[in-house]
Amino acid sequence: MSAPRSTSRILEARGREQAAVFARLLAALAFARGVLRLDFATRQQAQQARARLVAVMEPLLDRAATETELLTVVVGAYGQALAAIDAEILSLKPLARVVTGQSQPACLLAWQLYGDTTRAAELVRLNNARCPEFMPVEILAPLPDDAA
Repeated sequence: MSAPRSTSRILEARGREQAAVFARLLAALAFARGVLRLDFATRQQAQQARARLVAVMEPLLDRAATETELLTVVVGAYGQALAAIDAEILSLKPLARVVTGQSQPACLLAWQLYGDTTRAAELVRLNNARCPEFMPVEILAPLPDDAA
């Protein structure tokens, strides 16, 4: 495609480019606001969400820098989202990979790991197990409270 030669076509192309940038900024702002409402089950999930947020927002900060009001909004939303994710990362317990050698019921695993069968539901949810009676041979489990 050749470059437009007339002034009106040049302005039209710039307008389309600015509209595309503005649409990306709005999508990034919506993503940053959405992060504030997310609940993370694991520290790793929160760290992945933080990495996605940085990947989306960092390139757009340069684009927003041309307008002071827009930059203020973008930086504010970005900062709130990063602060929320960082607080969530610090509050979540790290996970350990547990290899059992054979499939076992979630209740038994919870008893062996924590001495508490009520934590079986947490293991099922964390590992997306379809049947709590047959957990995968390799599971992720939050570290016990006394393992700090």
